[in-house]
Amino acid sequence: MDTLSSPVLQEQPHIRSSEDRYSRIRLIRELDFGGIRSSRICVVGAGALGNEVIKNLALYAPSLMTVVDSDRVDYTNLGRCFLFDRSDAETHRSKAEAASSRARLLNPDCSVECFPMDATTLDHTFFSRFSVVIGCVDSIRTRLHLNSNCYYAGIPYIDGGIDGLNGRIQVVLPPRTACYECTLNGSHMDSVDSEYSCGGREASFPSRRIPSEPAVAGIVGSIQSLEAVKIVSHLRKEGTLLLYDGRTCILSELEVQFSPICPNHT
Repeated sequence: MDTLSSPVLQEQPHIRSSEDRYSRIRLIRELDFGGIRSSRICVVGAGALGNEVIKNLALYAPSLMTVVDSDRVDYTNLGRCFLFDRSDAETHRSKAEAASSRARLLNPDCSVECFPMDATTLDHTFFSRFSVVIGCVDSIRTRLHLNSNCYYAGIPYIDGGIDGLNGRIQVVLPPRTACYECTLNGSHMDSVDSEYSCGGREASFPSRRIPSEPAVAGIVGSIQSLEAVKIVSHLRKEGTLLLYDGRTCILSELEVQFSPICPNHT
């Protein structure tokens, strides 16, 4: 059969158009392309993971993509963050501003706003504006803040993390699923406490430098992006925790139970 004359394609002439940059995406029947284009997505963190997520979602051009990051570009970012260049490092440009401007260059259809600020200063009223919030940060304290505020606001939260050749992705769909904090143990909470001085103030020393492999960042960031697209397409009905092992290239799925002591469910 001549595919160009099939009834399905006759009803969708844009699929045959060489001028439609989204024609191949429209061919994916499971995805709600209109829903994706009308969604509002917040990406917190514009480092290695954030670069991947921002790039992937910019190609869809959601109605709004918001980038939040208080950090500035330095030379160490250039080895794993393709949205930044040498001039960004030389001027210590805001990561949020640099990533947002490059996203607009990737796809002029994409509306991007940036907030060069600490995400922990934003509360549930800020995050309630979005269809999905994606966390691409190293700090457990910041991840806890995103998790709890999104859970309170009823907004899906996709957490991602990398450590060398290992990656982690968790999809939280409040109130039906367990949350990020449900997965933490005592050593994780000790790490949160270590970010503060004994007087309760934020410590002046930096957090541990996280080993980052570009391909692993690409895999984890791409899965986060896909999960966001699935959520706004109503394909993701349950939460999940995925662990990626770069040594074996195996992606494992774990079941996450509600923690009886998690404050987000009491």
